Amino acid sequence: MKRFHNILSLLTLGPLALKSCRLSLSHIALGSLALAGLLSLSACADLLDLPSSQYVTEEGHTLSQAADTVYSVMGILGSVQKVADKVVLMGELRADLVDENEYTSTELRQLVQNNVAADNSLVNYSDFYAIINNCNYFLSRADTTVLVGGRRAMAKEFAVVTAVRAWTYMQLALIYGEVPFYTEPILTVADAEKDYPRYTLAQICDYFIPQLLPLTDTEQPSYGTIYGIPSAKFFFPVRLVLADMYLWQHDYEQAARMYATFLAKEQLTTGTQNAVVSGINANDELLGFTSSWLGTFNNPSGEEVISLIPMASTKLQGTKSELSNVFSSTEENDYHYRISPSAAYGELCEAQDYAYVVNAKTTKHLTCGDMRRYAVFPALFDEQQAQQGRPSYKEEEKDRLINMKYQSGHVFVYRTGTVWLRLAEALNCLGRYDEAFGILKNGCSVRLVGDSLAFTFANTTEALARFAGLHARGCGRSFGNDMYAIPDLTDSLTATQYTPAEVQQYVEDLIVDEMALETAFEGHRFYDLMRVALRRDDPSYLAGRVARRKGAQEPADESLRTLLSNPSHWYIHHE
Repeated sequence: MKRFHNILSLLTLGPLALKSCRLSLSHIALGSLALAGLLSLSACADLLDLPSSQYVTEEGHTLSQAADTVYSVMGILGSVQKVADKVVLMGELRADLVDENEYTSTELRQLVQNNVAADNSLVNYSDFYAIINNCNYFLSRADTTVLVGGRRAMAKEFAVVTAVRAWTYMQLALIYGEVPFYTEPILTVADAEKDYPRYTLAQICDYFIPQLLPLTDTEQPSYGTIYGIPSAKFFFPVRLVLADMYLWQHDYEQAARMYATFLAKEQLTTGTQNAVVSGINANDELLGFTSSWLGTFNNPSGEEVISLIPMASTKLQGTKSELSNVFSSTEENDYHYRISPSAAYGELCEAQDYAYVVNAKTTKHLTCGDMRRYAVFPALFDEQQAQQGRPSYKEEEKDRLINMKYQSGHVFVYRTGTVWLRLAEALNCLGRYDEAFGILKNGCSVRLVGDSLAFTFANTTEALARFAGLHARGCGRSFGNDMYAIPDLTDSLTATQYTPAEVQQYVEDLIVDEMALETAFEGHRFYDLMRVALRRDDPSYLAGRVARRKGAQEPADESLRTLLSNPSHWYIHHE
């Protein structure tokens, strides 16, 4: 095994180093304290390249002052910025909703082809370990005994830093499989030269679940509004990180409880935002659409966005996401987007039945498909309009594509819709497929009644004013739509008997489809497919979908299917 100091050549160690490596991102007001931006790692790239075993930070330094805490936590957030794009690219480009094109770079093409070379810069995982080492330093030095007004002053920061460390290790394991694991800060070259054990995702979850459990009710810190967004959204809720770990551990009872408890405490329903047809002609062709759902991405301060990784708007201000240049036509990429939505994604959207409510007595079933596709890519709607003889875009812009999910420049980690979908997945795995499907079709709220959770599903048209099914976010009135249904155990029309296991699997497929429709291009797809494939002990569940990304009109990529039929190829191999 290579010495760990080679692997971690870009680490920044601790708040003292963080202070010396400050990079202006923007002027951020944190109450009465004005910081000149989030803190950078890049200027400290050589901290471990030391000629001797000298310490790179002071032993005995304790974080006990408010300024220490704020600088350290903001420094950790700055290090999280460095991995934001990689997390999305690794989770999305290897899956079935995207495809390469003539402008795809070599490094991105390798991800799409699931054949990543050792010299691909995306393989390097030092940025992840920079986060971990900063978290390790903070957690080892934070003085949690300090009281202010009778309360532990650093309790909130301790909880969210613990969650960031656990989340980071989870991303590492999902991408690389088995990874070096350490929980004490590396402060010397001698520390870096140690051989550290390698942990799988299961081992990482086993380690962190007991650590996270006592912290679930700790409030998140807030440093005011930054980038026009409440800064509390910059942290990963402990309960959701814990729920994700339970989901990967197949502990569906605890996963469902954690997801549902979070939603109940935050009073988050399935919501009413959607992308809807605004008018049709006599031939039932679309005349237009509107999208309150898209506002989620343009205005992330609302309740739909639970947590995000905030990014600078320009490189001069700090770490800027490059995802817009990957998924969209921009001036920076000469209007040549590097990654295309796949034919399989288009076919999935088009296959959805759209229930268009004409009036209280009449519902039409349109063939336009899921309207979230047009909300994400408005140019595709323009193209559809042109095909109907109503061109609405300039000829010179016909090959341009804008992915609206990345126009804000930020990277989304947890959204309310995502949490409800994972709750539906966990409930379905418990055999509660009626409730899981109800989240998709009817919409839902959940509340705490003592130690129990009570779900309320929309069962009247009046209830739709409060919340609607997740499927209704793009497919019209899913409530009451007979075309969107699950089979009864006994189908009276065909006298067909279905087992509960068959219905459960049917609902799981619907959930996976809804995850694609709702969260496409956000970095979750490969792992959603992976989870189901592992649960069913069926690698073809993932391999087959990725192999067919070019759609039904093209032959499947059999070499890709063969490659991904071996689960060891689901992970990036780091030398």
